Amino acid sequence: MYTQPQISTNGDLNSRSFIYFYYDNKRYKIYNGNKLNLPIFPNHAKTIKQRNTLLKQLQFEFHKALSNNWNPNIVVETNENIDTKSCFLQILNEKLNSPYSKTYKRDLQKICSQYLEFLKPVLLEREIKDIPSNTIEQFLNQFKSSGRHYMNKRRMLCIFYSEVVRKGYLEKNPIATTAKQKTKAKLHEIYPEQQLKNVLEFLKEENYNLYLCALITYGCLLRPHQEIRGLKRKHINEDFTQILLSGGENKSGRIRTVFIPPYLQLELKKQLSAVTDMETNIFTLDNQITFNDDYFKTQWSRAKRKMLKQNLVLENQTLYSFRHTAVVNVYRKTKDLQIIQQLLQHSNMIVTLNYLRGLGEISNENLIQSMPTL
Repeated sequence: MYTQPQISTNGDLNSRSFIYFYYDNKRYKIYNGNKLNLPIFPNHAKTIKQRNTLLKQLQFEFHKALSNNWNPNIVVETNENIDTKSCFLQILNEKLNSPYSKTYKRDLQKICSQYLEFLKPVLLEREIKDIPSNTIEQFLNQFKSSGRHYMNKRRMLCIFYSEVVRKGYLEKNPIATTAKQKTKAKLHEIYPEQQLKNVLEFLKEENYNLYLCALITYGCLLRPHQEIRGLKRKHINEDFTQILLSGGENKSGRIRTVFIPPYLQLELKKQLSAVTDMETNIFTLDNQITFNDDYFKTQWSRAKRKMLKQNLVLENQTLYSFRHTAVVNVYRKTKDLQIIQQLLQHSNMIVTLNYLRGLGEISNENLIQSMPTL
């Protein structure tokens, strides 16, 4: 009646892997554990090894299900009597056991805890479909201190309700009908040319790791906390001209190659001259230790207090300002949006345009000057 599930994969993280089997002479391709209500997502893995482990787990679970007379053509009825608290905790547990980022899991835990604490005990014991829509509105209204804060909370709660709909406990996502708020872009003011030099000189004397991070942020347009902090010697090629990151090591989720400018090559060669182990982190100079998630955030806060006293930086200038400064400099030099899109690894040009608008580089005045004349 069925064949044993087989794994189809390759060595490319950008290519989707799956298991497949035949049931009643019909071929089925399975990419995740959703059909068995299991949090197994091989294509979310950040390494080939992790993906292969998840694929084997997926293969085992579906073989076990088929052995127990599971039929892929029959949709299993969901438990419609599950109470709200159990439903949310079940979804949270599935998310926490999936390969998402630490910050994403932290935000999910936070909103789940806040929402369950807000609901009255009598509502927690009811089915999820019995939660009044105005109760959801009242919960979200607590976070209207800013548009960004409100929309972040709304987005995270929507993730839970999307899963509720997917599991069949609700037909429609109630978050879709809640009010939206306009978010204001967070300003990371760029550094003028002379100020950029002054700040980098200060950081080089004050905190070399922070200086190196800022230089990579500016020269390679990588993100400091997510992409730069975890850089190892293996990510830099032999002649120090390129950095290569896998899909699981950068935000875009695609393999990314960035060129290293000459001024950064000199610093990296000096920093890594004695390193022979390719697993060595370029900041800790250790093959076992990587600085914690908030390391550069903390180091920047300390350095910024000193720089503010010396009038080296402005309040709105941040570690991310080095990246934004680089983008603005490239755009002013080339006026080529496609180059900016490629450098930032944006998924489409709309994202790039919004990014530049957020930096104040594309305005109505620019558009007026570009209008055809007669």
